[in-house]
Amino acid sequence: MISHFKGRAHLGASAIVLLSSPAISDTGESAADRNDNDTTIVDTTIVVTGTLESREMRTLDTPALGVAIDADQIGAINTINAEDAIRYAPNLIVRKRYIGDANATLSFRNMHTTQTPRALVTVDGFLISDFLGVSYTTAPKWAVLAPTDIARAEIIYGPTSARYAGNSLGGTLRLETAPITQDAILIGTQSFYQHYDYYGTEEGLFGFAVNAQGDVAIGSRGGLSLAYRHFENEGQPQQWRTVTPGTPYADQAIVDNALGFPLRIAAQDSTVDSVEDQIRLRANYDLGNGWELRGLAALLIDDERTDNPKSFLRGSDGRPSFVGISGVTRGQAQSTELLAGLGLAGNLADWDIGLTVSRFELLDERARQSDGVDVVSGIIPDGGIVTDEDAHWTSVEASAERELAAHRIALGASYAGYFGLSETGRVSDWRSGEPSAIRSASGGETQLIGLFVEDRITLAPMIEATLGLRYENWRADGGFLQAAGSRVDYRTRTDHAWSPKLAVTMRPDAETEIVASTAWATRFPTIGELYQASLISYGPNVGEVDLDGFDPDLAPERGFDLQLTASRRFDNVKLTLSGFRQVVDDTLFGQTILMPSADDPDVLVSQSLITNIGEVETWGIDAIVAVEDMFMDGLSLDANVAWLDAVITENALNPKREGNRFPRVPHWRANASLRYAVSTAFDLAANWRYQNTPDRNLDNNASSRCDSYYCVSPFSFVDLKSSVHFDKFDLDLGIDNLLDEKAFVFHPYPGRTFVIGLSWNGGL
Repeated sequence: MISHFKGRAHLGASAIVLLSSPAISDTGESAADRNDNDTTIVDTTIVVTGTLESREMRTLDTPALGVAIDADQIGAINTINAEDAIRYAPNLIVRKRYIGDANATLSFRNMHTTQTPRALVTVDGFLISDFLGVSYTTAPKWAVLAPTDIARAEIIYGPTSARYAGNSLGGTLRLETAPITQDAILIGTQSFYQHYDYYGTEEGLFGFAVNAQGDVAIGSRGGLSLAYRHFENEGQPQQWRTVTPGTPYADQAIVDNALGFPLRIAAQDSTVDSVEDQIRLRANYDLGNGWELRGLAALLIDDERTDNPKSFLRGSDGRPSFVGISGVTRGQAQSTELLAGLGLAGNLADWDIGLTVSRFELLDERARQSDGVDVVSGIIPDGGIVTDEDAHWTSVEASAERELAAHRIALGASYAGYFGLSETGRVSDWRSGEPSAIRSASGGETQLIGLFVEDRITLAPMIEATLGLRYENWRADGGFLQAAGSRVDYRTRTDHAWSPKLAVTMRPDAETEIVASTAWATRFPTIGELYQASLISYGPNVGEVDLDGFDPDLAPERGFDLQLTASRRFDNVKLTLSGFRQVVDDTLFGQTILMPSADDPDVLVSQSLITNIGEVETWGIDAIVAVEDMFMDGLSLDANVAWLDAVITENALNPKREGNRFPRVPHWRANASLRYAVSTAFDLAANWRYQNTPDRNLDNNASSRCDSYYCVSPFSFVDLKSSVHFDKFDLDLGIDNLLDEKAFVFHPYPGRTFVIGLSWNGGL
């Protein structure tokens, strides 16, 4: 195949091409290179790649379905933010509401889009998953990278490896940066535009990014890279507001009956004005004797403003009016974050040693929000609240591996410690006021210590087994809730779990691989699930901090995962089929239930809180096809389709929900990518991503499935890209959501978006 897509992530826009590939051994030998009599056992992986040989999972820790995405594929995507690199990977979704969304959560297979503690994400082995809570606000810290930093992504589906904590219950994403080997300068700029038109919203929204990077080689032993990126964007309004019937101007509202009852749309929230500055430092150095040191540091400064809501109603004077419209506020959020990590790898006494240590620190975060609009006067008050956040986490991973006859032994240890504190106070001026007292506060810390052992055993020339066992010890302490003068401190909790893993691989010939795996995993509660300062939703004390609105004794989630995966290559075509069943006991998820009132235990009140749902069972199938040089050299197709059936099978807190589908998990997901290298100077790509309508809530009621705002709707997005390469310049032109599909994950996804990028890559 003629492959002219650049071997790095461009600053432009494009489609990802995912193709399958044989597994590869530590020596780099592919399955296609072995003859039938060769007894070499290779890595137990099923891989989706851009060329059938070149993209493989490179390590031994994924004895089930996995996909690898390399720099050629990433360079063929409309990559504006780092998370775009996995946009077309099979059976996952990044809930990215707008360009630059700091809350772009990652969901594998059967995960709700807010079940963030089930997705483990690392960069060069450094943990960037935010396991402080379970929410749209606890997305991975994607912004430690620019899209140009990512050389490769590896995705593992399910908790099949003993090397990873129970937070891999949904899956694991490993992002890798390229080593610095030579002096270079990279300068790039991007611009993007969307025209968003829905209800009374009609906005022309612009954004741009500028990136500068300098790489300096340290002799022939490594290098140092320093980069700066400035990013700005206007995101479409994320919510619309309704008007109270009977108010003076309510008849001007836009009526939407898609939910089965009228939504009287009267106003839009502000556009989301995002500004981000990144300073990034990377280094790698050969220490000699097979030892290598690598480092990563990133400083992020964010400013997000939502201070310009707009009403669609007009008062008697002809001016916009918020009279009768509830929920309208103004806001601003600023944060400064730092990630730093060091990694060491080498060989000691025939053991391959790996060590990574990283620290994430929220140096400063303050969110300001006005009080809601006065529905009588239509005035948004000056008063409001200020929320200050303090958080950090530390991660340590150590491992050792070696060959011993027919065995490949791996063992290791890990530590992850998370701390979180949130304080909210009232201010008379939401824009600049300082709170005189704390209205509410919550916080705590968790620690997770893990030990694992794994053995890959060659049983016969065509058969191998991978056995793993992981032990984890969990601790939660320092938990508290404060409401004005009241404070409740919670006892220290400890727990532990054993998680066995088993996979058997058969290779009847050089072109076929069959893997059967089973795995247990335990995911312990986060700080945000155990200790959360929520507000009372019903009754005479509505709006006050609810000290009983959560359960500090939540049980951990315990998952049992079965997978059967088969792949077969037919010349320039690769087919992969994977079926799985996952049962999760004590699923941690928010639901509304009836509870005894604190004032009168004989009176039941409705309460929304994080609970344990007895059991959720999922069946699923992934089908992946990849074709290289289809009909002509340089034309590649790859497509994947997934079927899912996630059902609540036990729920003692509300048995009526048993048999309902788990929310935000669709029946069908699909991606298709077509890429054509026209010449060494010109590339084209066309892509499609689809999911059908999932249920929005646990009740699966009439308003749960619709194709409108407030719902989690189906989508069918077509994305295009072209790239022109000349001398040391790359010009990228792309369109996301070509057909301007209107789709929602409660909030609206972006409409048709045009992207243009120009970059120069030269030597020093």
